[in-house]
Amino acid sequence: MNELPMGENDYTTRDAARLLGVSVRTVQLWLEKGHLQGWKTSGGHRRLKRSSVEQAALARSQAQPQPTPKRSLNVLVVEDSTALLKLYRSLISRWPFPTSMFTACNGYEALVMVGKVTPDLLICDLRLPGITGFQVVRALCDMPRFRQLAIVVVSGMPLNEIAAHGDLPKGVLTMEKPIDSEQLQHLAQKVWQTRRPKGQV
Repeated sequence: MNELPMGENDYTTRDAARLLGVSVRTVQLWLEKGHLQGWKTSGGHRRLKRSSVEQAALARSQAQPQPTPKRSLNVLVVEDSTALLKLYRSLISRWPFPTSMFTACNGYEALVMVGKVTPDLLICDLRLPGITGFQVVRALCDMPRFRQLAIVVVSGMPLNEIAAHGDLPKGVLTMEKPIDSEQLQHLAQKVWQTRRPKGQV
């Protein structure tokens, strides 16, 4: 990011977050990864180019999701392996309760998708291109609107390596690869029991 004076048409990170409907931390991540255009002032404050923010807001508004039945469990799987996404789809399709599965293949797409589909359960890998799974999980845990989101990390990363990355927020569950389908279904069943409409089995 180049150091330039703030103009009348520039956004602060807080203004951009409000317009895009995401957290300030998410805006900072998108800026650092080049998904938004901006710079730092001589005082170290981040500023974003107005046209860049408004283009991102327009793209989000034009990609409104199709309504999903409230009676289903919304599951967002964040995984960059096509083979594993197919496996998840096969496993989730056999769960004995209604589900709507959504996917994201990188951290940036995951942060956009959570605002579009409001998942009940997030299944996330840690090694992702660009914005990592660590950054995705931490950003969501910092957002009040996602405090009730059930998050499970499924990764082949050893626990000591996870700890070396600063560990994961409290309440985030960790499962090792290969995927334990029974354990994952049991977890999803517990989430469904707390989210399902009254009277629905």
